Amino acid sequence: MTAGLSASTPITPNKASATPVPPGNHYRDAIRLLFILALGSEPSGEGPDAIHVFRGEKRAMAIDFLVRYPDYLADELLSLYEAESDPDILTAVQGIFDAGEPDVRLVRMVRWHRGAFQNIETPLAILQSRHLVRALRQAGRQRRHDFIVEPAAFAFMQDVIDQQPTLAWYKERAELVLRLAGLRSGSSLKDDQYLHPEYRDAPMGTEIPSIQGRVLARLERLRGKA
Repeated sequence: MTAGLSASTPITPNKASATPVPPGNHYRDAIRLLFILALGSEPSGEGPDAIHVFRGEKRAMAIDFLVRYPDYLADELLSLYEAESDPDILTAVQGIFDAGEPDVRLVRMVRWHRGAFQNIETPLAILQSRHLVRALRQAGRQRRHDFIVEPAAFAFMQDVIDQQPTLAWYKERAELVLRLAGLRSGSSLKDDQYLHPEYRDAPMGTEIPSIQGRVLARLERLRGKA
């Protein structure tokens, strides 16, 4: 399930004109989605065999955006630094740029009607076929899409890290973004993303651009004041 993890071809919402997605990209997306849903889920009962639930597809997509765009994540962390003055946050942001993550870890998304878009049907089908995650469609007025995370998902995540230690990055990054997101809703997280003019003003159907240069300049300003 680890083939093609370094590929970064985007998926566009217009299925009629979408660029074909290399099969390996679906596995990469499935790995990333698994870590987000599993680590962001809550147990629905007690005991090791209890299923977990991740609440809200919009929240999952907002968190996924920050994993896929390390420069936007870095900017969010700098806002947190300005609020808390924790020097470890500056160190974490510097590490993002020192590792070249805005270039090597970037997996672009397309600007669509409700912000960044990713068709997760194929990655989700991969996870469902392995009995790791399945979608839970809520009926009635709520119309919220949640995700059931099976107990096997947690053992599987550890197993893939043991087999390929570089995949630990997905675990570490998902944990960081989830701590930053806290208990905020998907709508609240997306509202913050709309504060960036590059995100907000991207033409419909085009890739959301990087903000790397602007965030680097902000980092330098804050380091100069530290």
